[in-house]
Amino acid sequence: MNIEPLKSILEWSPDKKDTLLYYLPYEVKKKVFRLDLEEKSLYVQDRIQCVRRDTFEIEHGGTILFIENGKIGLKITSMKTVTINPNEYYIFVRNKKSISKKREFMKQLLEQI
Repeated sequence: MNIEPLKSILEWSPDKKDTLLYYLPYEVKKKVFRLDLEEKSLYVQDRIQCVRRDTFEIEHGGTILFIENGKIGLKITSMKTVTINPNEYYIFVRNKKSISKKREFMKQLLEQI
């Protein structure tokens, strides 16, 4: 049974990232401070960090390989791939310039389809 302790607080918060960072442990906070909290729009090739909603620990980090049937496939290393349920994690996206260009390209491509 997964319990999300901050669900009601985040529903009313105008800035969800700052509210979440306030409650995260210091070690997790310093790893995700410069990343963007993303809830809906994730794209293939995004680099993400997944913070578990019930324990507030970073459980996975990697590159998105696929998104299908409500699941996300993450490439952790060249030999390891995991499939996660995005409803169990707070997902933080890395915002590098080259990645954001790819991200903008993917947004435009999806809008045209």
